[in-house]
Amino acid sequence: MQGLVNLADNQVKDGGFWLVPGFHKYLEQWTREHQELSAIYGRWVRFNVFREKDIPELYSAACHISSRAGSAILWDQRTMHGSRTNRSLRPRYAQFFKMFPAEHAAMTSERAERRREAILAKLKLVTIDPEVDLSLTGRKLFGLEKWIN
Repeated sequence: MQGLVNLADNQVKDGGFWLVPGFHKYLEQWTREHQELSAIYGRWVRFNVFREKDIPELYSAACHISSRAGSAILWDQRTMHGSRTNRSLRPRYAQFFKMFPAEHAAMTSERAERRREAILAKLKLVTIDPEVDLSLTGRKLFGLEKWIN
């Protein structure tokens, strides 16, 4: 699951957050039917920005999700989503996140260790001591409870 928390009000003219409702149910089929797009956009190696002319049917099916500052929006990461051009003078501010079960198959012990090391390095940069400054829940959330206690 992916999500974002808006840190400022989000309005249509700001471009904001858009998604194609129900797309996660058709992602595999759509991908098979549009293999020619992988020659243009690549495959799984980077964030893709599709041009409207390449997928007009999905641009027209996309819905804008307006939300106030502090609101969270959650979606299945297989759902086509993104933003559109900001046509206002207001900047967009949001914090994105991704959630998955701790026992997810993609979270190998090697990946968990790299993640733990990266988090510890970032905490050190901003002088946060995980043993002192993070709660047990915070340490668990960041995968640090096994190594710090």
